[in-house]
Amino acid sequence: MKKFSSLILIALLFAACQNKEAKTADTGSADSTKYPYTIKNAQAWEMNNDSKNALTAMTLIKAFENLDTAGMSKILTDSVWFNLDGYKFKGTKTQFLNEIQTEFAKMSGFKIEMEDMESVINKDKSEEWVSLWYTQVSTTKDGKSDTVRLFNDIKLKDGKVSGLSEYAQHPMKK
Repeated sequence: MKKFSSLILIALLFAACQNKEAKTADTGSADSTKYPYTIKNAQAWEMNNDSKNALTAMTLIKAFENLDTAGMSKILTDSVWFNLDGYKFKGTKTQFLNEIQTEFAKMSGFKIEMEDMESVINKDKSEEWVSLWYTQVSTTKDGKSDTVRLFNDIKLKDGKVSGLSEYAQHPMKK
């Protein structure tokens, strides 16, 4: 009888532990934080472990650094948008490449030092983004140089770049 009671006690203890763990897991996943703003369309983002998007995003920036519109053309969707520091574009890939070629004609080169990157995808797999942080030194053909720290959010669709938002931090004037 003593062995039977011990067995029942162990079984009950085991069952109690199982239920407690399940409750902890359920309550741990719910966010009960009282935020000062309500998010209208909260998406569940996760790290994208597939390196293809990060490679595509960095290839776009490398093509830019090399003044290579042919290289850019290979990784842009047919319709693109760009929101840069003081410049907005929405149209076809060909229109964009023509515009950027005009700007490239004024430049002798760019030097980019990549600092960090992050690739994310939302849980329903409908949006993919890569964020890049880097420093860019631009030099014009007349020898003027400018350094800016940049943050890019690059939107990808079917493995190609469909848009880019760029945020620039200009150095403080002395």
